[in-house]
Amino acid sequence: MKKNVVALAALASVSAFAQSTVTLTGLVDAGYGRIDYKGNVVSFSSLPNSSATTNFTFLVSEDLGGGLKADARWEVDPDITQTVGKTSGTSSTGTTSNITSSLGNGYSFVGLSGGFGAVKFGTINYETLSANGDGNAGFGTGIGSGYRVSSFDAVRAQNSFRYDTPSMNGFSASYLLSEKNDIQVNTGTTVQSGNLVNQSQGRDKVSEYGLAYLKGPLSVRYAALTTEQWGGTLTSYTTGNAYAPTTWTLGAGAQFKLNTLSAKYEINPAVTVAYFNQIAKSDALIVANATVSGTSSTTYDRKTNGFAATYTTGVTKLMFNYASVANGDSATSVGVAKNGLSTKVLGLGVDYGLSKRTFLYGRYEKDTDGIGARSIATGYTAKTGNTTYTATAVGIRHTF
Repeated sequence: MKKNVVALAALASVSAFAQSTVTLTGLVDAGYGRIDYKGNVVSFSSLPNSSATTNFTFLVSEDLGGGLKADARWEVDPDITQTVGKTSGTSSTGTTSNITSSLGNGYSFVGLSGGFGAVKFGTINYETLSANGDGNAGFGTGIGSGYRVSSFDAVRAQNSFRYDTPSMNGFSASYLLSEKNDIQVNTGTTVQSGNLVNQSQGRDKVSEYGLAYLKGPLSVRYAALTTEQWGGTLTSYTTGNAYAPTTWTLGAGAQFKLNTLSAKYEINPAVTVAYFNQIAKSDALIVANATVSGTSSTTYDRKTNGFAATYTTGVTKLMFNYASVANGDSATSVGVAKNGLSTKVLGLGVDYGLSKRTFLYGRYEKDTDGIGARSIATGYTAKTGNTTYTATAVGIRHTF
């Protein structure tokens, strides 16, 4: 249930001034989970966000007249199972965020909308994220989605601008920009390189073009996301000394390109089918490596094809997601490129509605990870020869 608060601009305002409507809405998700990190089994008495991301969101709107509106959004994504700060680092292959607490770390902006479309300034979601959600049958970024495996972690960009055109017979377009910040840094005490510099001082450049057709039972989205790695890179390192003084140079703007296509079709109110395609290619991207003198790099060349479906009967919704990731001509200076191999993702889900706002859910994901797309959780190393990741969760999701 949404709670609305009408806020006057000031107590002394005259009736001629417009009013702003502030709406609090959100979602809370947690449950029991069990994860096998390629041979390392861990259980969680309370695992968050297995079916959706917990969030508390304030939406602000003011009618300025003449079809013009002022809009604002502030989203908080807390982890209710761990009430300490949660980190989200910068990635040249997706999310650009250096927020180190759960306060205000979500999709947030201020902007204007009207007959010209909409402009937004803030921390804004990618169209790539919307395409990903449409293409995986509503698993979002939770268990069963293959998030960060069949799809890269392209979520949102800090310090960004986005323009959306008005919808014309179902067609619309968007453009997002987050400018680079290539500050040269030499801490002299800690070893950092590439993205680690971006977390503290600099930022990669991100631009995205999006196209969408949303009309009737059909939703088609295409997004072309380009990230340029402009962070400083480590050029010298004293082997065996993790705190040796370092020499920094600016990055060369190495590019990571992510092209995403999704199509979702509602056959009838009970059945929805979806298709997902994502192609990732990059120049040599700098990877932090504190054990190797000089720099290390990785070149991405991956293609994903996925199919998904949902079936709803009464208060029960069944979900299916399957994707295959093929590794092409990739390269890495640390480890094995694993060209020609593939990773398979299978996701299964069920939602049971206790009410319009409260659901019991079950989720299952199995990644047969031939190319190593699923990174091992911090503190765990894959058992020899084990390439299979599985995750299972049951929980409660409540929206308000």
